[in-house]
Amino acid sequence: MTPFYFGSRERRLFGVYHPAQGGGGSRAVVMCYPWGYEYVNAHRSLVKLASLLSQEGYHVLRFDYFGTGDSAGEDHEMTLQGSLSDISMAIEELKDLSGADHVSVIGLRVGAALAAQAARKWPDDISSLVLWDPILKGAEYLQELYLLDDSMRIPGVGPAAQFSPERGGGREVMGFPVTDALASEFSGLDVVSTISELELPVFMVAIRPVPWQADVAHELSSRDGSGFELIDDQPVWHEEWPDNVGVIPVTVLNRIVSWMN
Repeated sequence: MTPFYFGSRERRLFGVYHPAQGGGGSRAVVMCYPWGYEYVNAHRSLVKLASLLSQEGYHVLRFDYFGTGDSAGEDHEMTLQGSLSDISMAIEELKDLSGADHVSVIGLRVGAALAAQAARKWPDDISSLVLWDPILKGAEYLQELYLLDDSMRIPGVGPAAQFSPERGGGREVMGFPVTDALASEFSGLDVVSTISELELPVFMVAIRPVPWQADVAHELSSRDGSGFELIDDQPVWHEEWPDNVGVIPVTVLNRIVSWMN
């Protein structure tokens, strides 16, 4: 794998390229990370998924959105609209690296919601979509974030920080800023309606039942080449010491690779 920077001078993004092993062909996959603490918890599993796909002959690019990870920008500058444009840059970058005419996109949680939006916006660039436990309704997700953060009691750590208007307003959630703008974007996410507008093959995999899931499963079951599966495995985006810290959901990863093939 090769770490590198791409994008523009104003929006420099950090990526890691996993070339297709054995020469490969022109099959290519862009991976879209979840947000905040979920990204930290899930990172190891997503690296493993990229490695598995590379071994199967896929060119894979995983990257950090602007304002996250090792990409340029401050954490309070991260927005979903900006991250969507980052996905577009990642797609073009991987097409150049691999020689592919189009790519598949795999997203986890918020990354899955962004991947669905990208597929709707750039249908000619994206050939298939994998949504791993996507955030189906953003308003519910935002409330989950606030409730989770408020329930955490760490010795010596006070209540969630509140941010000034100069830093985008809003509050801290699990160590990451949810600015007023980002909170508004989270609330506007609606993957259920987005999926209904997509014509490409979509595979949704989930490890726990959530509201609206049955609607999406019914929608996908009626399409050729698409599908939904509920698999009993670990929620890699949420770690609870010591039960599932560092656990890789091997069953889910193998099923994603199998569907891609």
